[in-house]
Amino acid sequence: MKEENAMTSLLPFNASQVAQYYLAKCSEVGELISPLKMQKLVYYAYAWSLVKNDVRLFGEPIEAWPNGPVVPSLYRNLKGYGSTAIGEDFIDNEGVSQFLAQSSPEVLGTVDKVLQAYVPKSAFELVALTHSEKPWKQAREGLTPTEASSKPLSDADIIAQFSK
Repeated sequence: MKEENAMTSLLPFNASQVAQYYLAKCSEVGELISPLKMQKLVYYAYAWSLVKNDVRLFGEPIEAWPNGPVVPSLYRNLKGYGSTAIGEDFIDNEGVSQFLAQSSPEVLGTVDKVLQAYVPKSAFELVALTHSEKPWKQAREGLTPTEASSKPLSDADIIAQFSK
């Protein structure tokens, strides 16, 4: 099993760039994505990249919020959409181009596989799925179901969960 300190350096992306890439891909096929669902997609992209590519997709923390894993900076960028679909105005074409240009084929392949695997699921199915997994449960340990927490999910727990 890989150790957390053995991870290669993180990629030069932020969570919003990953979300913008996903939104651009989904817009091509008319798939609408809510902020809640996007948080889960970005989380799974991070998790799979950590395990399959041995690299942190971005350096921002993923926190254990009541509705599952959340990247706070992405939350702030998307909160204006509420529970409605994220608009195409969120897409920064320069950020998407940078993401594509600086992603290795392996990382891009992993990110695309996450989209294929999880986009058919509803936001609430993804919430239920993350709630059943060790990384979120470990970070929420000792908290009430609705209690706010800024405790980050552990890369070691993510690796243990997704290396199976």
